[in-house]
Amino acid sequence: MTYRNFYEIRKMTSFSANLITFIEKKRAMILIGLLITCSIILSLSIISTKVTAERAVDREKYVTSVKIEKGDSLWSIASKYITEEYADMNSYIDEIKYSNGLTSEVIHEGRYIIVPYYAVKR
Repeated sequence: MTYRNFYEIRKMTSFSANLITFIEKKRAMILIGLLITCSIILSLSIISTKVTAERAVDREKYVTSVKIEKGDSLWSIASKYITEEYADMNSYIDEIKYSNGLTSEVIHEGRYIIVPYYAVKR
């Protein structure tokens, strides 16, 4: 590129300097963004690991025998004994049914059923 006068050279140098400064600022912003993203991911990983470890600490599966009272349903009994290890109420009720050899959710007053649950290791 041929320059006609000193002003054009100076103008071009100023433009180049501004361009370099702009590029450096962009790189710095990208680097800061990456550092923040990595920090957030690392923090969430640490928190998740801690929560999982706390849940797994010395919890064992137990069973208890429950006498069916008037007005009881599998749902009402399950709601008293369900713990966080179970995905949802329906899967917990299915396990109660399986543990007692039930094919439906019909239960009868005065009888006993076995109810599984998780608790801190004794």
